[in-house]
Amino acid sequence: MAAIQPGRVLVVDDDSRLTFVVSAHLRRAGFDVRTAANGQDGLAIAREYLPDVIVLDWSMPVMDGMEAIQQLKADPLTARIPIIILTGNPDTESLVLGLESGAQEYVVKPFAMEELIARVRSMHRLSVTGRELDTLTSQLADENNQKTSRLQLLYTFAKELNEASSLDDVLDLTIHCAQRATSSNRISLMLRDEDDTHLVCRRAIGIPAELVSRIRIASVEGIAGKVYSTGKIVTAEAMGNGLVADDRGYASDAFVCAPLILNSPKRDREVLGVLNITDKQGGTRFAPDEVDCIQSIADSAAIAIHTHITRARLERSVHVLLMTVGRLAEYRDEETAQHLERVQDYVRLLAEQMARSSKYRSILTPEVIENLTLAAPLHDIGKVGIPDGILTKEGPLSEREFQIMKTHTIIGRQTLAIALEQTGHIPLLQMSIDIAYCHHEKFDGSGYPRGLKGEDIPLAARIVALADAYDAATSTRRYKAAVPHQQAVESLCADSGRHFDPDVIAAFRRCANEFERVRRQKTPELAADVEASLVTL
Repeated sequence: MAAIQPGRVLVVDDDSRLTFVVSAHLRRAGFDVRTAANGQDGLAIAREYLPDVIVLDWSMPVMDGMEAIQQLKADPLTARIPIIILTGNPDTESLVLGLESGAQEYVVKPFAMEELIARVRSMHRLSVTGRELDTLTSQLADENNQKTSRLQLLYTFAKELNEASSLDDVLDLTIHCAQRATSSNRISLMLRDEDDTHLVCRRAIGIPAELVSRIRIASVEGIAGKVYSTGKIVTAEAMGNGLVADDRGYASDAFVCAPLILNSPKRDREVLGVLNITDKQGGTRFAPDEVDCIQSIADSAAIAIHTHITRARLERSVHVLLMTVGRLAEYRDEETAQHLERVQDYVRLLAEQMARSSKYRSILTPEVIENLTLAAPLHDIGKVGIPDGILTKEGPLSEREFQIMKTHTIIGRQTLAIALEQTGHIPLLQMSIDIAYCHHEKFDGSGYPRGLKGEDIPLAARIVALADAYDAATSTRRYKAAVPHQQAVESLCADSGRHFDPDVIAAFRRCANEFERVRRQKTPELAADVEASLVTL
């Protein structure tokens, strides 16, 4: 236990005999005492010694008590030290002037030593109480600042989660938010696997990267398993040696393990995983406010993680549905049996080629290219609403029949828009609508159904337009023969800037040989010829 420090008193008086006597009595009363013979020396000692109380004579050489008080109160270091005036001239005007300058008490000479000591003790208590109040105020201010900082951190975290575009982003944000909130060196986030039997580490800091993906524990094992199975946070404080013992007797650093739990009035509580935080900088314990903040981070993360997992499942379902629905038009026209597969491959080739350019690198990301490839088979979905007599007619269509055929773009858009209204915004579905509606628009504005021009036509539709046109040109139909690959390339490139986007045509030129490879692999009669040639060889 630390020894209690004696109160410090500075006595400033030019009467050396009085100073000696006062100092002796104050020391006998338990105070530490220093002395000065004038106001100027007293100021210098006060700034270095920082006494609890100053006993100051009013009339002194060099610098009198009045000026000394004014300078003491003007200096932030000494401004709050209580001052007792010693005066041999008790006129009201002088006393009022001294008190108004900042002194707290006065004693008139000659005085009883007991009175002076009593007043010093009273001022000492005032000084100590003032310091304690300052300390408490500072602590409260620090706590308030910490709480405000954590609230701001949680607000920013919630905003960032709302803007996160993927589950990976959510996991990264959660880890880094937990680190900022706690200044911890080791943090891991574990999610349940598909069969709900294990917890798998999905993100971590303070753990070697090569180990993170290998961390996998049964969902009922250890502290993490306990938190996952009960849905209750577990904390442990460091003991004297910096370690704690968990309920299984193992030693570990102080830690917090919080459940990623969904609390919804519409469903039972669901735990998605756990957030583990340990190795706090400085080896200090996790304060209650920090633990509350960690649970708030885990709660917010759980909502975002659940949202992204649910959306991913929905999008996977949509992927399967789109391909299934896209085949509906095929089954009504045997000549287009592999049309969708070829167009899908052509679209991927074009998009990947365009993504190599600086103009489209940030637009045609891998995710966008994947969606574009998946959406391409729906470009003619609207043909399910076209009468068989027109869709399967041998020979050219009449003007009236062609006008009806053109409505497949509108039917396709309307059909897919209903799904979008039910699901909310899904990039893949929106892209499918753009393609179905706009793949017959032309770059010069002469296409249908809206006569869009240039880059007003969605990029996905401009890419599919070229892929679809190439396949139509190089495929046999009831009403026409297939055009050779090179002739199709030359014809399509000649329409650059009129029918087709020049950027798409430029990419097409660079990967035209790949188009020919796909066409041969996925055109039944050509594939059969290739196979027969190989057998002959």
